[in-house]
Amino acid sequence: MSVSYYQLAVEGNLRALNNLSHLLDKASDYVQANKLEERALLDARLFPDMWPLIRQIRMVCFMSCLAPALLAGKEPLKFDDNETSFAELKARIDKAIAFLKTFSENDFAESAEREIRLPWSPAPYRGESFLLQNAVPNIYFHMTTAYALLRHNGVSIGKSDYLGKIC
Repeated sequence: MSVSYYQLAVEGNLRALNNLSHLLDKASDYVQANKLEERALLDARLFPDMWPLIRQIRMVCFMSCLAPALLAGKEPLKFDDNETSFAELKARIDKAIAFLKTFSENDFAESAEREIRLPWSPAPYRGESFLLQNAVPNIYFHMTTAYALLRHNGVSIGKSDYLGKIC
């Protein structure tokens, strides 16, 4: 059995976004229960030159939507990048999920050989290389970093929260 581009670029990203939303629920509960400033957690970094939690979450959403759009030859979803709270980040995740649900298997018929150009990359990618060597690793890098930031700052989450329900 082979895995399709739709499964990787849409179903996999939907799973990641739903799991990220769950992590934010846990983070919000933690902040409220401990009477903490939400912004302190949103601005948390693992190291000074790394992006804060808020940007890690934004990047999961951005890449989760960019990848299928480029692979399908469609216009990527635009984000304003102006979220300042868990509630606003959850709304961003919901927006990303709604966007991903607009794709079908047929949208990815020519994805493997499609030329993908990224504004920040000098050379184009083939669709397959973009998905497997750029998009998927980037999504899970930022997802894992968001998880690590929350865990490091005391939010009671574990591997099962990151992975979500196993089907």
